[in-house]
Amino acid sequence: MDNGMEGPASAPSSPESKEKTLSEGSSNGSSNDAGFTFDELVDRLVAQPMSKQDSKFASIFLCLYRKFAAPSTLLNALINRFERNEKNFTDQLTRIADQLRLLNIMSTWVSEYPGDLAYPKTRKRITDFVSTLEKSHFYMFAAKEVGSYLENNAEDDDVGWPFRDGDVDEFDGHETFLNNSGRSSPSLFLGGSTMDEGEEHEEEEDPIYNMSALDLSEGAPDPSSKLSNSATFEKPGTVSNQSFTFLSMEAAQKESQNLELTPRLSLSKMQWRQFIEIPDEDFARELTRIDWIMFNSFRPRDLVRHVSISGPDKDKIKSLKHVNRMIKQFNHLAFFVASVILFRDKPKHRAKALEKFMNVAQKLRRLNNYNSLGAVIAGINGTPVHRLSQTRDSVPVQTQKDFMRLVILMGTQKSHFAYRLAWDNTFSERIPFLPLHRRDLVSAEEGNRTFIGENKSRINWRKFEVMGEVVLGIQRSQKTPYPHLQRYEDAARLVLDVKLSGDDEDLYARSSQVEPSAGGETGRKKFGWLRS
Repeated sequence: MDNGMEGPASAPSSPESKEKTLSEGSSNGSSNDAGFTFDELVDRLVAQPMSKQDSKFASIFLCLYRKFAAPSTLLNALINRFERNEKNFTDQLTRIADQLRLLNIMSTWVSEYPGDLAYPKTRKRITDFVSTLEKSHFYMFAAKEVGSYLENNAEDDDVGWPFRDGDVDEFDGHETFLNNSGRSSPSLFLGGSTMDEGEEHEEEEDPIYNMSALDLSEGAPDPSSKLSNSATFEKPGTVSNQSFTFLSMEAAQKESQNLELTPRLSLSKMQWRQFIEIPDEDFARELTRIDWIMFNSFRPRDLVRHVSISGPDKDKIKSLKHVNRMIKQFNHLAFFVASVILFRDKPKHRAKALEKFMNVAQKLRRLNNYNSLGAVIAGINGTPVHRLSQTRDSVPVQTQKDFMRLVILMGTQKSHFAYRLAWDNTFSERIPFLPLHRRDLVSAEEGNRTFIGENKSRINWRKFEVMGEVVLGIQRSQKTPYPHLQRYEDAARLVLDVKLSGDDEDLYARSSQVEPSAGGETGRKKFGWLRS
């Protein structure tokens, strides 16, 4: 498959380099350095995009705004601007264009994040607004589009957000970043009512989170997840002929329930031979199908929440179980790789499994499945397997050289420069190396405050621009699907049903058993990906 790197390559950038660039550009004393008020950000949200950065703004803002504002605050700001525009006696065509652009933003918001409008008072506010607009010849169709997304019931899984509708009492009198001058009574044109007073919110201290492990506990099932776009999908287990062009989040969430790990068959020679007999391409495609379903079962916003919340609150968030599932699958695959290689006693058998996984890694690269590629490399390069010199010596030299290119691609040098370059210049279907993108979000979250200024009254939008680049990359890749990924039953059952015992210490003990140390080893790398 085309890896999408035929076009001109653009230089990659990490969150650290972006923050450095922003710092270097701050000498001009622009208002950007001092942060923005919420009203200034909303003005930019509804304004005509004038640059490439402006074109990204809406997607970033709608994904991340709940870290500094409640949904009712944003809804009031949009409605107030609509009312204000209606009172503006400028050119009618210009005014209508501005209003339709605002309604388009509202439509995007409601369709992609329906849970934001779940709180009863907020929902009534937007429902009344839309009902009034549906009577207008100018705005009828735009209003009906917004209204169509409101027909689906949605639950706001808002645990962990610092600003939430319904929690206004605990924030009264503390937050000052809002410009309340825009909270005028609704105009006669709208005939609506404002939301309750006292919706100011208190800024929460930006905590520093422990990122030492990727394994997370799973939350409860989320039956209330809604679609942002309609899609047809066959019943679970019938995806063999399904075109993934229309794989929606709801369909992916349903199908991903069939991808839970079900360890019931201990690894045996029968499973080992079965793995060896599966064609490399089929095995790689099944790993990609599993990853693609899991990757589409959550939104980028869920990944943001995953790194923003620690402690018991994380277990309360229903949508995070889909992120947890993909992380768990990554760890399982890496452990599976090492376990299968170490299973056999003879070096020639271990070499056969090692060579096969190296070939599977090549197939994964061609499929642009960087996530499973990273897991396979982690399993092979973990100390229990990496130290097996007798085993590696039996692998063809060319296979080892080809694999080393993949190791360099996914290496940590220069903040994963090679991977970032490949990722940024892959324009076809792709699955990200999730641990790195998650870590990028952590870097932005931990290294930057949400509010800045003398009274912490302005929003540090630079922080969200850095986080937004991660968000946009994930959004784009989720919208570029793999066509016709069929299910390879033998490969699926082998990966999901095999029972792997022990931990990395046990793997190292097994490694030392099959190839005893010559006494020259110092230190152990173990499985470093678990702490990346």
